[in-house]
Amino acid sequence: MMRTDHLFETISNTRRAVQDVTENTGSAALMFSIIHLLTHLRVRDEPKSACFPHCTHCINLCLPPRNLSRIWMGNRGSHIHFKEAILMNKNHQPIRVGIIGAGLNGAWGGRAHIPALKALPEFMVTAVGASRQSSAEASANHFGIRHAFSDPLELALHPEVDLVTVSVRVPEHDRLIRAALQAGKHVYSEFPLGRTTAESARLLQAAQEQGVRHFVGLQSRANPVVRYVRELLAEGYVGDVLAVHVNYAVPVYPIRSKQIDQSHVYMLDDANGANQLTIAGGHLLDGIMYLLGPFSEISAILKTQAQQVLVEETGEMIHASAPDHVVVSGKLPGDAVFSSQIRNAHAGNFLIEINGTKGDLQIRSRQNFMFQIDDLTVLGTQGDGELKELPLPDYILQPPVGLIGTAAYNVAGIYQQIHRDLANHTHEAPDFQTALAIHELLDQVRKAGETGTVLTMKKTETV
Repeated sequence: MMRTDHLFETISNTRRAVQDVTENTGSAALMFSIIHLLTHLRVRDEPKSACFPHCTHCINLCLPPRNLSRIWMGNRGSHIHFKEAILMNKNHQPIRVGIIGAGLNGAWGGRAHIPALKALPEFMVTAVGASRQSSAEASANHFGIRHAFSDPLELALHPEVDLVTVSVRVPEHDRLIRAALQAGKHVYSEFPLGRTTAESARLLQAAQEQGVRHFVGLQSRANPVVRYVRELLAEGYVGDVLAVHVNYAVPVYPIRSKQIDQSHVYMLDDANGANQLTIAGGHLLDGIMYLLGPFSEISAILKTQAQQVLVEETGEMIHASAPDHVVVSGKLPGDAVFSSQIRNAHAGNFLIEINGTKGDLQIRSRQNFMFQIDDLTVLGTQGDGELKELPLPDYILQPPVGLIGTAAYNVAGIYQQIHRDLANHTHEAPDFQTALAIHELLDQVRKAGETGTVLTMKKTETV
């Protein structure tokens, strides 16, 4: 009988050589066969508690789930590249997702990610993680999810998790993303990716070193209105773009009338990297560049106008250091002039105006909450006609249409891009490289605001 440690040593010694063969020949089946053969070796004192999830021949696998996970990793938890071919829908199996941050307290994972994934047959939510086991179990019971974890590494290592979604506060991203990477799993993080550009760059490097796929939640790119406006601009609906203006008034997030709820107090500290500039500004500027291309010049004004904020639950006054009023101007391709203002207000408002030599387009929000979340409409005119709402063509409305108007719809669109990327080895969905480019742009916005100068931007290939 071969003991567990000997089996793992055998697999470890075999893995690298076989991986070289599969990478050169493109034969995932060869490596699968070898691992399949090795795992058929009986292991003393190990319960027969799991079957290989995608093996049509093996009904008597001797390794339990945790040890099964370890097979796929070397000493540093390194990713085996052929795993994607086996796990990611090659046998029409759903991509199994573990979500960290899907609490029952209105958390974004529970509001948006789980409804999005449950509406997509290409995915299955198999695990949920929280800081406390009781919270994780409560979420799992509420949403009908099989596994619950308080340890993010245990969640990521579980053999029924292919993709780890990190949907928590920005200061926790680094630790949780690294747990997923250590397990050799694909990872999807909300934006901002990290607290700083340097932290985001390190996460990108770590993901690249592990060889896994990495994705980021820049959801405005999946909004059908944004995608349709991008098509209209490319087709010359407005002619040459002359000016782009954004009026962005946020009514309740994170500050409402110089008050804040306890769960969002962390956003008042600029060091935490989650504020009006990085969240509202980051998503907006990414959407603008997705529509029109990169900036060539940037200028900015950043202000913290509500410097003392009342905590609603406690009555405590908290000093705020993060900007709550952001003005960004600049130049876009073709010398188009860009101007924008993002701030808190009593009444919400969102409007993007695009003026060109032949016509105008406007993007408006039905909810007036946040650009990357809201249900948007597009109005257009050519010549001197009146603005009229433009109906979206059927092909631009991705399923599930039942989610239109909810926070889950754009998130579902990003997951559909992720599915296509994993199935077809493409790069459609925004990833950590995309996120890093936005972080670098936000650094330039800060610098322009601090110095009061107009900055010339370096060219970027990421839009």
